[in-house]
Amino acid sequence: MVKYSTLHYSTHKLRKEEDTMIHDEFPKMKITNFLQCNKPPRNCCIPGCCCPCPPPFPPCPDKVGPTGPTGPTGATGATGPTGPTGATGATGPTGPTGVTGATGPTGPTGVTGATGPTGPTGATGATGPTGPTGATGATGPTGPTGATGATGPTGPTGVTGATGPTGPTGPTGPTSPSELLSAYSTPAQSADSDTNLIFDRNGTVAGTSVTHDTNSSDILIQQPGYYNVSFNGTVAPGSGATFPQSTFLTLQLNGSTVPGGAASTNFQSASDTANLAFTQPVNVTSVPATITVSNSGGPILYSDTAISVNRIGNN
Repeated sequence: MVKYSTLHYSTHKLRKEEDTMIHDEFPKMKITNFLQCNKPPRNCCIPGCCCPCPPPFPPCPDKVGPTGPTGPTGATGATGPTGPTGATGATGPTGPTGVTGATGPTGPTGVTGATGPTGPTGATGATGPTGPTGATGATGPTGPTGATGATGPTGPTGVTGATGPTGPTGPTGPTSPSELLSAYSTPAQSADSDTNLIFDRNGTVAGTSVTHDTNSSDILIQQPGYYNVSFNGTVAPGSGATFPQSTFLTLQLNGSTVPGGAASTNFQSASDTANLAFTQPVNVTSVPATITVSNSGGPILYSDTAISVNRIGNN
């Protein structure tokens, strides 16, 4: 009797669980017949044929000999067809949130959108502090002259300003007839204090406004006006002088001293001499008027004296 091993197939794969024992009385049984008899449903219990045995496939009732050596593993059968996909299992719980990744590079700026409508004007803010004065701008062109306004009331007279510099001399006016006279005294003559000097000669005479008689001290003015009087002469102490002696020669108009018309000297000895001179304009308002040169202070000797009187204009 032959003992056959029970073979289980899963997903078309033959698995050999026990070694196949072939009884001595079936020495000629081919393995091909054995495999054919042991194809599913593996119900072969009788040598040489296939017969159903009720589950769970008990071993054949024949006497089982000792297990022989394991035969070589048979070739792997062909893979059976894939079974149908099972139902999808329930979704597992959500895992913990992973660590935030690094920020990626900034993407390119998008196209600027259209400008929205202007919002309403806000309330005016408080005026800020006045800023610093800016630089003075360039002077603009002079505008047209406006109409002359009405003359305002005359203001009070201001303080008299300082006298300005003398302007240039104007052109010489037309020449008027000369009115002048010069007289002189050549030899030395004496004169006591409070007496007038005598001019014994006349020099140049022009016109009739000024006259003089020789050896006279008086020069007569015959026409009102302004006259310029010039005098010069050499003086020395006279007989009977006491030293020191102060001598004064003054211009007189009708017996009164003309301010500014004077010259003086102080003698210390009889040998002293002095040259005295003066020039002074005189305003003659009434005629005839007398001009003289008077000595005061002590006796003198005078020589080389000369006097000129020149009418210079109307008063």
